[in-house]
Amino acid sequence: MARPAPYQTAALVLRAIPFAETSQVVHLATPEHGLVPALAKGALRPGGEFQGGLALGALGEAWLAPRRGAELEGLRRFRTQEGWRGVREDLGRFRAACYVLELLRGWMRPQLPLPGLFQAALTALRAADRGPREQLASWVAWFEARALAATGHRPRLDACALCGRPVARGAVFSPAAGGMAHPGCAPPGVRLALPPALREALERLYTTRLAQWAQEPLDPATLAQVRAHCPAPSNAAKGVNSPGSAAAGPALRNSTSPADTSRRRK
Repeated sequence: MARPAPYQTAALVLRAIPFAETSQVVHLATPEHGLVPALAKGALRPGGEFQGGLALGALGEAWLAPRRGAELEGLRRFRTQEGWRGVREDLGRFRAACYVLELLRGWMRPQLPLPGLFQAALTALRAADRGPREQLASWVAWFEARALAATGHRPRLDACALCGRPVARGAVFSPAAGGMAHPGCAPPGVRLALPPALREALERLYTTRLAQWAQEPLDPATLAQVRAHCPAPSNAAKGVNSPGSAAAGPALRNSTSPADTSRRRK
């Protein structure tokens, strides 16, 4: 049997764990190969191919070699193209970026290509890195929505998710149904009344073009209503908590920025 062929791909570092004395085990998000766990031998060795190790969130080009019978592929080379300077230097941006990475890791699976999800994550990370700071929460919500859409979990908002008829007065949002539903169609469980303005805001999350969203993101009051009325999309990805939710507070307060870590090591 022929050996699996090495390949080159765009990759985003979702996790980096020290291994032995000089190596790292990394989890890489890729557009065409899904989640790729790999071993970077000698990554922490000074002057090596990986320049002292791979950093969380690094975006670049990866050269990988599958190993027959091994769970980890071999990472031969990684050329960093984006290190997210704004994220490294600002705790609020760092928190938003970490949430995007954590949600991405919760959604991705090995050998499951999700190029739409990968591109949405890059867009959200760029916004967290250099977009207006007051828009961070809005971009996080945008990424949650696009992640749901890219993985087939987009709720139906324009008609009843079960019978397909147009929704009328009295319709509710039913997570179990997968979107809006007539009271007679909705299965038992949570039923949320969505005012027309809130439903319109949810539609915007899923349909607004990127350039228009950058100019007109959700305002804080509308975003707060979205958070209050709708279950966090992150629940579908291993219970990850959003920076915009109350449950995320303790975890975020305990998080450490790269700048803080560097100061502590000194």
